[in-house]
Amino acid sequence: MDDLIEALARRNGEALRTCARRRLAGVLRSVTGRLYSANDAEKWQAVWGIGILVGDKQLVSGERAVDLLRRFFWALNDESGAVPYGVPEGVGEILAVRPELQPTFLSMLCAHLTEEDMAQTGPIERGLIWALGRVGPPVADCAPGAVEVVQSLAGSHPDPETRATAAWALARIRPTADTDPAELGGIADQGPMSPRGTG
Repeated sequence: MDDLIEALARRNGEALRTCARRRLAGVLRSVTGRLYSANDAEKWQAVWGIGILVGDKQLVSGERAVDLLRRFFWALNDESGAVPYGVPEGVGEILAVRPELQPTFLSMLCAHLTEEDMAQTGPIERGLIWALGRVGPPVADCAPGAVEVVQSLAGSHPDPETRATAAWALARIRPTADTDPAELGGIADQGPMSPRGTG
């Protein structure tokens, strides 16, 4: 377990894959469990780790990736009883590294911002916004209404952190010719797009 924690803390992708080759189910369980952490550093390590693991099709099959997404969406459901810190970010990361799953799941992710009965607040809302930014331009094709919501949040949300996250997401969803990709890596150098991560 120490080797897994160290691989996540150092964002060492090869070390993480090595752990997963020895005990995939246990590593996935540990990494996804850390998504629910109230500790921001642990949460972002988990989001990064999910991207490394699920992005490797030799390690994580399409069937297992779909199962993870279904469990994450259940956690976002009020009936689950979970407090899904980090879960939206996990969904966004999987959809970014496994774009073949977007046709099935991206509209469901967008609905959490556009459907009133699925709306979230606080850190979960920010996580949803971040997830859409992580997926990027496909969001505009899938759900223009979600882009409008993100744009509105970027301009008028009362929480400055949420406004900043929405502005970041909007720039990734609708990049312009003069957009500097380096500036869109991650928020406060903490997300999975942080240059501190190694493949």
